[in-house]
Amino acid sequence: MDINEFKARLGSGDIGGCFIFAGEEDYLKRYYLSELRRTAVPDEPLAAFNHALFEGAEVDFARIRDAIKAPPIFAEYKLIEWRYPNFEKMKESELTLLEDVLDTLEEHPGIALAFIVSDGDIELGVGKRESKFERRFGGRLAILNFPLSTDAQLLSWLKKHFDAMSVSSSPEALRELIFRAGHSMSVLSAEVDKLAYLALSRGQGSVTVDMVKEAASPTPECDTFALSNAVLDRNKPGAYHALLEMKSRRLDPLLILGMLEKSYTELLSVMSMRSEGAGADEIASALKMNAYRLKLFLAKERLFSRERLTRILTELVRVDEGMKFGGVTGYTALELFIGKCV
Repeated sequence: MDINEFKARLGSGDIGGCFIFAGEEDYLKRYYLSELRRTAVPDEPLAAFNHALFEGAEVDFARIRDAIKAPPIFAEYKLIEWRYPNFEKMKESELTLLEDVLDTLEEHPGIALAFIVSDGDIELGVGKRESKFERRFGGRLAILNFPLSTDAQLLSWLKKHFDAMSVSSSPEALRELIFRAGHSMSVLSAEVDKLAYLALSRGQGSVTVDMVKEAASPTPECDTFALSNAVLDRNKPGAYHALLEMKSRRLDPLLILGMLEKSYTELLSVMSMRSEGAGADEIASALKMNAYRLKLFLAKERLFSRERLTRILTELVRVDEGMKFGGVTGYTALELFIGKCV
């Protein structure tokens, strides 16, 4: 089931049956489950009778079946909610019990049964190819898959959230927020609230790029970007400064090393494809790299030869081995790498 079909069912009030909220984007799963809850149980005083809540990786199908058989009290619908089961690890006997529950559910049209599932705890198909679970149960329940949002979707969503708080925002400020805070809608939602209240407290009607840089909480990826950018610019003082900032935040040195390895490897891949005559669009598609990041790499390739990049990557492998197997470890190893290779 796609989200528009689900919205249509919410709008019509036809919410009987079984729903599974799955995928990577936790914020949207929780949001649309709350919309189902609001539709099914609009009268809060009756929620104690018409909302049954369970949780756990292992599902007690007997308890669900008993809850289904108890009719709604002074309401059209009753919601049964099970949080974070693991369908991926269910045995055949448990899947048979799920079929029995769905049989029971068909006999009680006033019941909505909802499962919210962590990413990876249910097998989902790819493209038009259905998973084994979907082939078996897809005709009997509604699976809503919420993948991570694209940058374009996040930009639109963020603007609407700022507008709802009577604060304007430029595309540049929104892109900076995504860069600093990441792509999690749960994290971004909290950042929107913080930035909007900050702007309003200062008597400003808009959120600016400088305000985002001042107040938004950076992700480790954002912190390591400053270091990657400095080393790819062959800016040794800038690299030391970025590393000092990350040290103050107590970021894992192995995480930082991994990001450096990724940056140099991607640059080498870009240079290799360029030498073979590939254009920017072809490179971006093959490496699954966004246009902004590719533009940065294309601007920096003039600072390196393929031989130099190969030597640097060889040195990073040596540093990695030393940090993991008894050589120089931690930030000292990273400082020595910058001194030698940047």
